[in-house]
Amino acid sequence: MKKTVIATLVGIAILGGGAVGGSVYADKKLKQDFYFQSNSKADKRLKITLKEFDMGVMSGKASWTGEFIPDLCHTEDKFSLRGEDVITRGLSGYNMKSKLYLVGENGKEFLLFNGDTDISWAGGFNSKLTAPASSYQNNEEGIKVTWDAVTSNISGGKADQRYYLSKFDFDLPSVSMQNIAAEEGKFLVQMNNLKYSTDTIMGQAVKPQNGTAIFSLGSFKVESSNFNLKANNIKSESEQTVKDGKVTFISRNTIGDIEVNQAKFDRIQQNFSLQDLNGEAVERANAFLAREGQECLSPEQSQAEIKEIAKLLLKSGLKVDSKGNQIYLDGSMAKADADASLPPIAYENDQQLEQAVMEKLKYNAAVEVDKKFIEGILKLMAVYGIGDGSTDVESTVKELATVLDGEVTADKLIVKRSK
Repeated sequence: MKKTVIATLVGIAILGGGAVGGSVYADKKLKQDFYFQSNSKADKRLKITLKEFDMGVMSGKASWTGEFIPDLCHTEDKFSLRGEDVITRGLSGYNMKSKLYLVGENGKEFLLFNGDTDISWAGGFNSKLTAPASSYQNNEEGIKVTWDAVTSNISGGKADQRYYLSKFDFDLPSVSMQNIAAEEGKFLVQMNNLKYSTDTIMGQAVKPQNGTAIFSLGSFKVESSNFNLKANNIKSESEQTVKDGKVTFISRNTIGDIEVNQAKFDRIQQNFSLQDLNGEAVERANAFLAREGQECLSPEQSQAEIKEIAKLLLKSGLKVDSKGNQIYLDGSMAKADADASLPPIAYENDQQLEQAVMEKLKYNAAVEVDKKFIEGILKLMAVYGIGDGSTDVESTVKELATVLDGEVTADKLIVKRSK
């Protein structure tokens, strides 16, 4: 046999053996990390039992059962799951076509979602989840829930044998719950165009990083025989920034309008920021949450850890502000601004903490409310039999000014506080 042929056969044998060996190693890592097999760092709230894991050279399948325990201190409360995965191995990693079922006490299965996931050799993943449109009816409770198909896209990676999320979005076109027991009267709750997206990294093995999140809801309504409410264009935006070991959270919340029977609130805004949080405290809080996924923590342990986190937060001080808050009612307005700051505090016991906060806390707050706004609130209260039924605006404003040490002008109630 020619030497070139022999060399070729040896090369094929070496490459083939390496590929098989690499595949065996990769499959072992997949079982360890994705299916939580022999992984001591995996979240203990999800237990997976592999019923089948059959991988060939390029493809295979897996089937498993699992239990999700929300609280490790109450292991009797759990959800049963079953999953099926069709796995394809490619040059860059795995592709998995999945089905996840929720298993009821009677053994009846409910399809939660279909999944299509790409997993790289380094552990990065991109997943698209789709929950089919469906409905649920409980004749004993007299309710029916109906929802459209739900889609979600998730991206992330792996660190220290644990997965983390780097991007997540969720889209639910419509969901409703209604009363089907006629004797109870009409009742309907409905949400339309619910969306959520974030690129804020979430996970137990990664440090806080810059990120944003957006929640929006096209409309929300409640209808019943004696109460009707509808809200439109609800939106909440948040931002997290990390700089020089400190973390800042900012949120901006708006609602286009809210109708409660005949009253209409609109141009609703609420803003909030928590500035320069001690990054070490945020990391410790994340580690505390991670511990809850590994063991049952007693109330005493939780309380002790929360106190240590609070010490770290107060060690570098706190700054909070909430400005540009407003709400209109039939053209009249209420608005509020506030800010507060607390310099770095060191303390040994609760008494010292209370004393230090009382001495060093500084704040400013200002609220202005149109008299017509108060008049509108009084009328709304009277409709629902709340309070004494009084609609005397001037006497109500004077009472509020006396209680709150406020100022009354021709058309407003003004309350200010500072320290």
